[in-house]
Amino acid sequence: MSRRLACPLQADASPAVALAAVLLAIVFGAAGAATPVRAQAGPEPTPVWPLDLPTRHLTSNFMEHRLGRFHAGIDLKTGGRCGLPVRAAEDGWISRLRVAPFGYGWVVYLRGDSGRTYVYAHLERLADPWRELVRADLRRRGASEADLVLAPGAHRVRRGEVLALSGQSGTLGPHLHFEVRDADNLPLDPLAWGFAPPDTIAPAILAVRCLPAAPDVRVAGTAGARLFETGAPLAGMLPPLTVDGPVAFTARVNETADVAGHRLEPWRLTVTLDDSLVLEARNDVFDLTTQAYMRLEWLQLPGGRERWLMRREGNRLAGRRGGEWSRDPAVLAPGDHVVRLRVEDRTGNAGEVAWRLTVVEAGAEAPTGAGWRSAPVETVGDVPGSRLTPFCASGPTGDAAVPPGPYAAVPGRLSPAEVSRAQRSQGLVHLGWALDVRSPDWCRSEPVTLPLAAGRLDTLPAGVGLYIDRGDETWGRVGSPQRVGALWTVGIAGPGRYALFADRTPPYLGPGPAEGVVGPGPAVVDPAVTPPRWEVLALPLDDRGSGVDPATVSVELDGVALTPEPDPLRDRLLVELPDDLAAGPHRLAVAARDRAGLAVERVYRLDLRP
Repeated sequence: MSRRLACPLQADASPAVALAAVLLAIVFGAAGAATPVRAQAGPEPTPVWPLDLPTRHLTSNFMEHRLGRFHAGIDLKTGGRCGLPVRAAEDGWISRLRVAPFGYGWVVYLRGDSGRTYVYAHLERLADPWRELVRADLRRRGASEADLVLAPGAHRVRRGEVLALSGQSGTLGPHLHFEVRDADNLPLDPLAWGFAPPDTIAPAILAVRCLPAAPDVRVAGTAGARLFETGAPLAGMLPPLTVDGPVAFTARVNETADVAGHRLEPWRLTVTLDDSLVLEARNDVFDLTTQAYMRLEWLQLPGGRERWLMRREGNRLAGRRGGEWSRDPAVLAPGDHVVRLRVEDRTGNAGEVAWRLTVVEAGAEAPTGAGWRSAPVETVGDVPGSRLTPFCASGPTGDAAVPPGPYAAVPGRLSPAEVSRAQRSQGLVHLGWALDVRSPDWCRSEPVTLPLAAGRLDTLPAGVGLYIDRGDETWGRVGSPQRVGALWTVGIAGPGRYALFADRTPPYLGPGPAEGVVGPGPAVVDPAVTPPRWEVLALPLDDRGSGVDPATVSVELDGVALTPEPDPLRDRLLVELPDDLAAGPHRLAVAARDRAGLAVERVYRLDLRP
């Protein structure tokens, strides 16, 4: 996309504007088609809100940034509680049931008669018919994970019917993750389909950044990026800025819907150049197979991330129109311009700023840009004088443009204190290899495969793994080295500090209930969901090194296998005892392995008391 666009921001129903809209659709291409269209077959009943709560608050919304993916729905607050009834949005049938220790946890897919699918995730307990389907499948396969696709129409539910109880399975805290998908399984913004809470707070634009997008380009007369921020939301006209070549802009924005201040993602972002639309990003719908393009949406910085104010090359996300306008001299021509940034939420609240941008000839005198402070965006490598920026790489041999997403992989080093801490707190033995992967603009959808040091590690010890520095003085396992020909290689999915460790410590299985006493289960919350007869056991199960492998967990009660429920995010194992189990003494045997293959076993003596 490298042409000047004309599209007024304000809506207009005139024939001329309608014709302009058609022309814009041709210019921008199919990628701009994003807004779902409702069928015109008569009004649909108002969908039922998933939770019975007096207030409706979001902690996350549609297409928020997550590590490696977009958030495909909304997260509803449950007041820090589990066990709230979760209701069917409309008449339909249960199409799928899934269980996993990570991700969505326990999840129900409801196919509505409208053709849309509703996804309810992080559940604690399913309604009786669906729970029995899942438990039967888990028992049959001796597994702790399930994914059942059910026959169309076989398991009908009515609008408002209780499907499950809310929980925190697969996630760190109690809440309900809720999605709306279309007939092609594409996630839709639930706020556009009857699930929008009240919102009177406008999105805030907190900072605007200008980066040079080619070697030797100067911003406000100097090399490097410039940033404008005041510590408060920006509004009105910002100070003018002068550049002498192609540049790129980013913005730090914040959307929230209530006084709790949970950070959300704005629904729509637009940029105009001299009243001509050069970027539109609408979060209406996306394809789950296009998750990798999210790397082209944000500039990742040490202190957070900022939205690109142009459509990066290769970004094929729905709802995105425009191109790299500020890098294209045919669009950003020499002279004076006005750039206007606007961000909106679903209810029409908006924040807006503008600034004058002057483009001069290369090397011409330029004002220093009062108010725009120097804010370098670069990664310094080990080679003296070398650095990386989002669009340019420079070094001792001179400047050269490189494709988007430059990175540097340089040998790293762990301090003696880091080595000691990893062994003491995580049971990890450092193997002497580390790598620093640096990039200010990682736009790659596939991991980068890098060889280990030549001539080293012909064979790898048992339990070795590739770990990444989490930034909190701990290391997290991300994979294992792979043998490719004569070389050992590692796959790097993004920037960070990596190291090889060998896990030498088996998992930890903690004590059971005090004196082995197990009491009755919880009270009935809803007639559709029968609670367990006996208290659910929460046994401490932890591995600080490579992590517990959920697939290896096994549980036997009096010699009969039970279905375990690993809960690795809370370092525990949940065990639900059979409802027909008699009171009195019983023997429970538990075994597990970590991802390095180290094992642990423990026997618990239980005393069931009604």
